Amino acid sequence: MSDGSLDQAILAMARDSALLERVRQDPAGGAAELGITQEWAETIIRGDRDRLRSAGVNDGVTILVSRWFKDDIGDSTSEGKLHVDTETPLPPKDLPTGLVFAGGASHVPDLLARPEIDPEEGVQRLLAGYERMAADLRAADPDVILVTADCHFQSFATQHYVVGTAGSHGGSMEFFKRPDLDLELTGSPQMAEHIVAAVREADLEVEEAPRIDLDHGLIVPLRLMLPRPDVPVVPIITQPHRSFSPFGARAFGAAMRAAVERSGLRVAMLATGGLSHWLDPGKFGGVDVEFDTYLLEMLRAGRGNDIANLEPYPLLDHGQYEFPNWLIMLGLVGPGVRGEVYTYEPMEASGGGWTVVRMQIEEES
Repeated sequence: MSDGSLDQAILAMARDSALLERVRQDPAGGAAELGITQEWAETIIRGDRDRLRSAGVNDGVTILVSRWFKDDIGDSTSEGKLHVDTETPLPPKDLPTGLVFAGGASHVPDLLARPEIDPEEGVQRLLAGYERMAADLRAADPDVILVTADCHFQSFATQHYVVGTAGSHGGSMEFFKRPDLDLELTGSPQMAEHIVAAVREADLEVEEAPRIDLDHGLIVPLRLMLPRPDVPVVPIITQPHRSFSPFGARAFGAAMRAAVERSGLRVAMLATGGLSHWLDPGKFGGVDVEFDTYLLEMLRAGRGNDIANLEPYPLLDHGQYEFPNWLIMLGLVGPGVRGEVYTYEPMEASGGGWTVVRMQIEEES
């Protein structure tokens, strides 16, 4: 449940002590009065901040259920762990018309530039995941591919998300001493303009870029998975070093739904980056397997969109600064869509938890 009803219910109880007491005495009746389920009413009365945080209720609200509703100054029943909700029924899928593929994959440069630094078995499993998703992408036969990546070696004019509007995009992995690992892509100025217009119609900001220099963020996944050399690609670049908003990333993706539907094209959406990955001095090489597993379980459970309701700190603290790339994709796909994890490999030498995940957008039998 991530539509704000839990927040509103808790705030209503905080403002009305009689209502709070009614919910305590009769959770079923109180839940009906508040417009939430009895299970969630009992969760609130129980003071279960962990589950509320996992559902996307911000800490400023969840603290009410322990410190005020239960007078538990020490939060004694909360452990600070995030939980995957496997009990609340998923909403029905509501995919944008024209979306034929969606998935996410890491863009680890060493996978192509220096694969020998990681365990060979792990590298092979990771490559097998890319190969499997490459087959899915070919089978989807898209007219255009939208690809998210974060800004690495380019500077833009604003702090906003950036849409590449050019008719072609090129670059190489020269900064990894591998200029031979290059890529030239066909762009789609018309699709890019559809995206820019749709995002602005949603009252969100976006930067149009006539030039996107390709680096490993786009070169690695597309060299491994581009279904054919001439398929047009629209790069969408995030700038987490300038702005970081999980909620904003999902909103940006949701705004793109109108662009996909207006285009009349068969559209594929590929998110790149992550999972846990630190570039901080002294932290490179760290892998947060526990939090990576939480994110993957959320995707498997069809709760990927709920990750955007987390406050930024939990993601940043666990090395997930690239996850907005995925949240744009998840916002486009919409809620209720499960992910299938093709592979997950924690690799300290190349510096992260690497994964390949396909979203199950097809109709379920």
